[in-house]
Amino acid sequence: MAARVLTALFGAPLLLLAAWLGGFYLAAAVALLVLLAQHEFVRLIGDLSPHRGLVFAGGLVLVTAAYLNPGRFPDAALFALLLLYLGAFVFFFPRIAPGSLAGTLLGAVYPGLLAYLYLLRALPDGWLWLLLVLVVTWAFDMFGYFTGMVLGRIRMTPNLSPKKTVEGLAGGILAAVAAAAAGGFFIAGKLDWPFIVLGLLIGAAAQTGDLATSALKRFAGVKDAGRLLPGHGGVLDRFDSMLVSAPLGYYLIQWLILR
Repeated sequence: MAARVLTALFGAPLLLLAAWLGGFYLAAAVALLVLLAQHEFVRLIGDLSPHRGLVFAGGLVLVTAAYLNPGRFPDAALFALLLLYLGAFVFFFPRIAPGSLAGTLLGAVYPGLLAYLYLLRALPDGWLWLLLVLVVTWAFDMFGYFTGMVLGRIRMTPNLSPKKTVEGLAGGILAAVAAAAAGGFFIAGKLDWPFIVLGLLIGAAAQTGDLATSALKRFAGVKDAGRLLPGHGGVLDRFDSMLVSAPLGYYLIQWLILR
């Protein structure tokens, strides 16, 4: 627990500083997170034989596209990525099999969803929206963890993640909704229903990302995705919730609040 807290106290301010600075600094921080997450992801899906170099190249394509033209992400980025991988498939055939190509695409795109952290910052008043999604996701993670540890009785997914409980999920969702409502009051000056919906759905998305990474770790037969972050495991272990909550938060903010 001490290592977990110290890592959070050191890492969170660095991420918040990059988020505040925005621009190239945030894009560089996100690119680093994507590459580290991809390194761990490739290890988890090793049975699919993904091409490591193409996975990393794909991650850089996604982050670069978000940085250069956030308004056209992800359509243009995914098209460029598809062209890159189809070209590699043809040029290196038969060294790259279809299964390997599928694993390579998955290894590039799934961790590459962290590019939405940059896209949130690129929205009007983006610092506030990025901070809101970060805080709501962290609230879900922290309160879900402690609620489950203290009150957890009913296992939610015993075959996938035995320590996850219904009580932990409920505590995390309530914390996410409360954080989103407080953020909405700060941003809009009132308690507004779109922020309540935002907190509820981001909480659900965070849990989905967490369980998806748990499934990958069970598939690979490992406890943690990596060892980079003491007390947390790897980058995927710490940012698994954000892989789903950041994209969903980005679209919900546009559809419900900035419409």
